[in-house]
Amino acid sequence: MKIEGEGVYVDSKGRKHSIEGIGSLPDEINLQSIKVEGSFSFEEISCDKIKVEGECSGNTVTAKNISIEGTIEVDSVTVEDTFKLEGKAEIKLLDAKEIVMETRGGEIGEIRCDKIKIFHDEDSERRKNRSRVRIKTIDADTVNLENCEVDTIRCKDAIIGSNCAIGKLFVAGECEISADSKVDETIKGAV
Repeated sequence: MKIEGEGVYVDSKGRKHSIEGIGSLPDEINLQSIKVEGSFSFEEISCDKIKVEGECSGNTVTAKNISIEGTIEVDSVTVEDTFKLEGKAEIKLLDAKEIVMETRGGEIGEIRCDKIKIFHDEDSERRKNRSRVRIKTIDADTVNLENCEVDTIRCKDAIIGSNCAIGKLFVAGECEISADSKVDETIKGAV
């Protein structure tokens, strides 16, 4: 893995290390946590806690918790607990217990989770921004979306907020759809 900027990591033995400037670590290193301000790239990483402020790119990420402020571009993300993003995501597969994303952009292939919330805090100057996160499929218990374009959603309960375009919505329980969003087909019942 390569770090450009400032990085602080805790190794498997609990020792804290820091990197300033440009540094690298072997991908197979076992870490308890890593925090990077700048750019962080890797082939594969497994870590309890990952926090990046800046750019994060690679192939496979496995963690208990991930927090990104900026952009993440990876093939596969597996998170035991919570995946948080404030920025933009380009991910093929995102699997987490809970997903909280404050974003209006990016593209995600498949999302699997218990609970997902995608939103964007708008101020009066940005209200005309109609951009959306593009997602192929979501499989979740609870879905709460704004500013999303999704081909297929399978869930128990759904809140489809403003500025959404959904192809097929399979929902077993509660379902709310904002007046300014469009759902082509809603299938109620078992998911």
